[in-house]
Amino acid sequence: MIAPVPPNPALAAPAATATAAPAAAAADPAIREAAEGFEGIFMTMLVDEMLKGTKVAEGNPVYAGLMTQKFGDQLARSGGIGLADVLERQLGSIPPAAGGAS
Repeated sequence: MIAPVPPNPALAAPAATATAAPAAAAADPAIREAAEGFEGIFMTMLVDEMLKGTKVAEGNPVYAGLMTQKFGDQLARSGGIGLADVLERQLGSIPPAAGGAS
């Protein structure tokens, strides 16, 4: 019988640091809002491309644009493709500029 391989602590360390970053980023709701906004724009562009050539795109362009925008925003708020989470981690890990903004 083959003995089981013990867990490698070196592989477990990155997972621990990866889960700590969102907690620090979650402290600033402006970062989360900006990340979701960006993902909403991206998802709106994807939905718009997906709907080209359908009856929705052939209708009133104002309503079609509003529908794709709201649908893209809702997709981002409900988890989307995870882009907002990645952006939030990246933006949350940047320390504020020293000396303030000029």
